[in-house]
Amino acid sequence: MFNRLLTVFMSLCSLSLLQGCFLINGPLEYAEDTYHDETNAPAVNYLPIGIPFVLGGHGSSVPITPELSLTAKHVAKLDYSSVVAYHPDCDVAIIKENNDGKNLSSLGTIGTDEATTTIGMGLTGKVLIGQGKYYIDVNFVDSALFAKCPASITDAPVQSGMSGGGVFNDKGELVGIISGISGPGFKLLDGTKLGNERTSVFVSTLHVKPWIEKAVESYYGESSGVLTANLKDPSESENASF
Repeated sequence: MFNRLLTVFMSLCSLSLLQGCFLINGPLEYAEDTYHDETNAPAVNYLPIGIPFVLGGHGSSVPITPELSLTAKHVAKLDYSSVVAYHPDCDVAIIKENNDGKNLSSLGTIGTDEATTTIGMGLTGKVLIGQGKYYIDVNFVDSALFAKCPASITDAPVQSGMSGGGVFNDKGELVGIISGISGPGFKLLDGTKLGNERTSVFVSTLHVKPWIEKAVESYYGESSGVLTANLKDPSESENASF
């Protein structure tokens, strides 16, 4: 992943959060059809918001410890879960959940053009997945949500209800939290076109690593080194997500 942020101008539409009206930007599959042994599949949780089948009002979360999950901040503010911490700048929050018996995601990194898998909950309560690749981190010039936080771009499809779900690398490691959708036809300020068919936006877990460590350590009263063992400092890897 680039070691600098690129600023983009979105020529079709601005960032849309995956709540409220129903949005989808590409083909998705049921996890049960992809992971023949679901005991090895990354886990996500269903977070009800409002009236799910009327407004598409639900979100997703990703278990990271037996008691804590990551989700999108805009989901946590409307969900009924107990919030442990909101990130001050990024669309990420940590909430309390009972994750006993669930696969806990370890955190990892992703490089440019490497494969990504988006995983979140569908309207019917089934786990959905999308396949694609990671492009770059950008600054959206017209998005208050990402005014102080880099937006990571993948073309792996997402839909309403997957906000707060996970973006995973080919090792099954969590590299980001799904935030929203943008238009496919945007370009960088220097005129360069990304060439992506669709734009799914997520927050890099590597970018929020220090905050995750601090929040988890504060909750448990001890170091969270095991949780973030797979994360390297951005300076240690030229291709690391940040």
